[in-house]
Amino acid sequence: MTENTHKQISWDSITCLIVDDDKFSRTFTKTALYQIGIKNVKEASNTKEATEQLNAFKIDVILMDQQMPEQTGLTLAKSIKSGTFSGALNTPIIMVTVDTKEKTVLEAKDVGIHEYLVKPISPLALKKRICTAFGIKQERL
Repeated sequence: MTENTHKQISWDSITCLIVDDDKFSRTFTKTALYQIGIKNVKEASNTKEATEQLNAFKIDVILMDQQMPEQTGLTLAKSIKSGTFSGALNTPIIMVTVDTKEKTVLEAKDVGIHEYLVKPISPLALKKRICTAFGIKQERL
């Protein structure tokens, strides 16, 4: 048993950043977060806005789309994991995307993305991925 086995998440104290160019997807994801108890949600419709949010707030978990117009989610994730944002280096990133290509999934893992979730998502699947990203084993969700 790891020391994280019994660690509890205080869902209402988590700040999540959703990075997705599609407003409907952001709203859908935000609703799923609310359903699992995460109420502190920041949104970014592109990597530039995401950069501003990462510089302005302490973000606990990032939910990021891969396919965006100006820059891909993987490109932003590489930037985060390289230490560009001092406070976000160890922030878990969960890729939430329709991109299921093996190349993308493997590259996401190489970059240091913690979890990969295929759209459309469910609150239960999102909760499981967040727990895994935080290193928390949940007996029952």
